[in-house]
Amino acid sequence: MSSRMGANKLLLPWRDGLPIVAHVAAKFPRAGISPVVVVTGRDAALVEAALAAFDLRCVHNPRYATGEMLSSLQVGLRALPGGLAGAFVQPAHEPGWSLAPSYAGRRGHPVLLDRGNWRAMLALGAGARPRDGLGRVKLVDVADEGVLLDVDTRGVYERLVGRDP
Repeated sequence: MSSRMGANKLLLPWRDGLPIVAHVAAKFPRAGISPVVVVTGRDAALVEAALAAFDLRCVHNPRYATGEMLSSLQVGLRALPGGLAGAFVQPAHEPGWSLAPSYAGRRGHPVLLDRGNWRAMLALGAGARPRDGLGRVKLVDVADEGVLLDVDTRGVYERLVGRDP
C-alpha cells in the first residue's frame, strides 16, 4: 500500500530513472532464478507496465488493501509451478530450511522459502505474519547492507536515492 510513503514506492525512480520495482525484479533473472512471479496490488497496471520488458509473470492480489503482506505471499505461492523446491520471497537451498541473508547480525531480504513451508504459509489466517510460517530459518552472512534496506517513507527514499551505489 505504501501508506507511509504517500505514493507507490515501487514506482519511484531509482538511480538511473527506472522504478524501484524494475531494479528488484531484474536481480532474480540475473541470478538465474526462474520463474519470476510479481504479485501486484496498488496501481497494478502501472507496476505491470514498469515490468513489461522483463521475463516474468504478474499476478494480482485482490485483497492487497486488507490482507497484509501474507495475502500477497499466498497469491504468489499459488501462482508458482508445482515442481519447484523453494521460492525466494523478496542465497543456496537446503530442504526443510528457509534461508535469509544477514548483514551485521540482522536478518534481511529476500527470504528463500522452502517448499516444505508453503502449506503452513498458505494456511495462515488474516492477521498472521509471514514469519509465522517460515519454519526453521538459516541466516547466510552477506557483505551487502542492501538486504536490510526498506524504503517505506519519503525521507528514507530521499536519503537512499542520493547514496553512492
